Amino acid sequence: MWNMILQENLDDYDIGSLKLGLYGAAPMAPSLVHACHDKLGIKLVQAYGMTEMGPAITFLSEDDQLSKAGAAGQACLNHEIRIVRPVEDGPSDPEGVLPPGESGEIIVQGPCMMSGYFNREEASEKAMYKGWYHSGDIGFLDEEGFLWVKDRVDDMIISGGENIYPREVEDVLHAHEGVLDVAVIGQPDDRWGESVTAFVVKKDPQVSEEELDEWCKNSDSLANYKRPRKYLFVDALPRNASGKIQKFMLRKQMEELFSNGQPS
Repeated sequence: MWNMILQENLDDYDIGSLKLGLYGAAPMAPSLVHACHDKLGIKLVQAYGMTEMGPAITFLSEDDQLSKAGAAGQACLNHEIRIVRPVEDGPSDPEGVLPPGESGEIIVQGPCMMSGYFNREEASEKAMYKGWYHSGDIGFLDEEGFLWVKDRVDDMIISGGENIYPREVEDVLHAHEGVLDVAVIGQPDDRWGESVTAFVVKKDPQVSEEELDEWCKNSDSLANYKRPRKYLFVDALPRNASGKIQKFMLRKQMEELFSNGQPS
């Protein structure tokens, strides 16, 4: 929604009464945080959480928005966050705590934690293993205790044995002035297991695949193996009511495209 507001001619509106904005539901690219500050002249607050936790587990205050752009914030009062080593065949062990800066699954405890899913005992046991809510999100804590959410466990791309988090690719592409919106997913690849594919909504109709590929190659924030190997230009990205991109729909769309003989 903030991105959509920024696409308007702001001179046509009186936004003098707008002082503070809230965002959540999905991470905001650092370039978009700075754009809101520069073009709207407002302060922002971010909340990160999930319904199972009542719903917020961190806040990023207005004073930290620019210095920690891209972070989810610090733990709410009486909440504890751990980053633990993910386990492939079951819930992550809360005792497998990772050091600051190392990515793993985000698990949390707090007074607002749910008692369980209604009539779903097995799902409840997995989600609340050893008394911690297992978010299914990947992230890390920095030395100051700020949480950085990288992606969903299920959305992580594994290419040539290397883990690639879509958000880090999305943030680089978001910073290109000709890109309005972007989502990154993995495409099955016979050689590498998966390859990075970007769905892009253009802001500038002249933006090309070659230009975006060069942008990624020249980025100091993105290793070469993480850059997209395929760009698919679309009119809009599928989102749910809270604004989250529905990547399962993009995967279905991609399957249909390539089953119809589109080049891979």
